[in-house]
Amino acid sequence: MVELTLERIVGLAGEWTDDSRASQQFREIIEDEQTTTEEIESYLQEAIDGSESYHNKALQDLVNNIGRRLGFEVEYGIYQGVSDTIGYDGHWVSTATKEDTHLVVETKKSTAFSIGPEQAGEYMGELVEREGLDREQVYGLYVVGDGDVETVSQTILGSKYRDRMRVITAQRLLDLLEIQTESGLRHDQVVDVLLPINAVDVGQLVGLIQDVIEFREHEDPVGDKVTPTQSDTPDSVNWDGPQTGANAVQGTISRQELTGPDDATVAVFPSQTSGVQFLKENNAWGFVGINQNPEYVAIYVSDDVQAVKYVARVKEIVPANEATLARTLESYAGEQAEFNASQKVVIFEPGTLYELTDPIPFESRVPYSLRYTELGRLRQAETTDDIL
Repeated sequence: MVELTLERIVGLAGEWTDDSRASQQFREIIEDEQTTTEEIESYLQEAIDGSESYHNKALQDLVNNIGRRLGFEVEYGIYQGVSDTIGYDGHWVSTATKEDTHLVVETKKSTAFSIGPEQAGEYMGELVEREGLDREQVYGLYVVGDGDVETVSQTILGSKYRDRMRVITAQRLLDLLEIQTESGLRHDQVVDVLLPINAVDVGQLVGLIQDVIEFREHEDPVGDKVTPTQSDTPDSVNWDGPQTGANAVQGTISRQELTGPDDATVAVFPSQTSGVQFLKENNAWGFVGINQNPEYVAIYVSDDVQAVKYVARVKEIVPANEATLARTLESYAGEQAEFNASQKVVIFEPGTLYELTDPIPFESRVPYSLRYTELGRLRQAETTDDIL
C-alpha cells in the first residue's frame, strides 16, 4: 500500500475539489481492497486533526468508504453545493431489507458549531421526491468527527426527525466495522445497529446481542492452534506438501458439489492475483488474523478476476512462524510481504482445494478483509452481495 498523507496527496495532485485529481486519487487509495482498516483509521485521524478544507473533504470520503466496507451501496456526495443536485455528503443503500433502505449521510468535522437535523431532513425529502421512495425507507445519519454528540442527539430527539435520524462519531462507525470483521456480523445486522431500534420491542436489540454472543462462542479462547472436528480428506490426493512451483489445486468443482451442512462456517478472504501463488504452493492461506474456527475457506480474487474463485476445507490454523511453507516467510511478496507474531496460516485438508466452475462474481460488496458466511449461502449465491 502506497503511504501517502492527505497533505502529500494535495501536494502531488493539486486542489481537492469535486471531480479533482486529488479527490479521485484518494478514493482510489481507500477503495483498494488491500487498504486495511488500520490505514483507514490513520487517514481518519489525520482528517479529524487537520484544519485545512481538504481535511473536511477527506473525512467525508472516509465516512463513505466505511459505509461501503459495511456492505452498503454508496454514492459519494458533493463537496460544494450546486443547483439541481441533492447536497448530501453521502447516500447509502441497503438491499438487505424487504424494501431497500436509504441513508442520507451528513458528516461534520466537530460539534464546535451548532448541528441541527434540518439540513439532512431537507435532503431526505428531496431524495424521497427524486427517487419516488416511501418516506419510511429513508433515514438520516449524522457522522461527527470530534466532539460531544450528546447535544446533537438531544436536538434530534426534540425534532420531528427523532424517529428517522441518528448520530454517531466517525470513530464509533469505524469500531462497528471492526466488530463486523471480528465477530462475523452480517450486513443486515449492521443495518439494525445503525437504524432506529424499535423502543417498544426491545427484543430486536436482545436478538442482535445474542447473535454476536453465538459468534463469540465459536472462537478459540486460549489455544494458538485450531483444528476442525470434521474431515473429508479423499483417500488419494495430488499433494506432496508445500514446495516451490507446486499446485495444490485438485481441479474444478461446482458449488453444489461442496459437501457439508448449510450452516457450516466459511471464512471468505480477499486476495490479489499475486496471492494465488501462495495458495497453490502451500495448500494454505496466510498471513491472517482469525479468531474463529471455520470449516471452509473461500478466496475472493481481486484485480481482473473480481470473483470468489477458490474453495477448500480447513484442516488446522497455526501461528505463522510455526507453519511449514514452500518458501521462507521473508520471500513472499504482495499481501504476504508483511506479517507479525499474531498472524496465522490457515492450512487446508490435502485434496480439498478446488477452483470453482461457477465463481461468485462481484456486484457491489467486496470482502476488504476476512468475512464469514455459511456454506448454504455460498452454494446459492448469485453475486458477492449474497454472502457478504
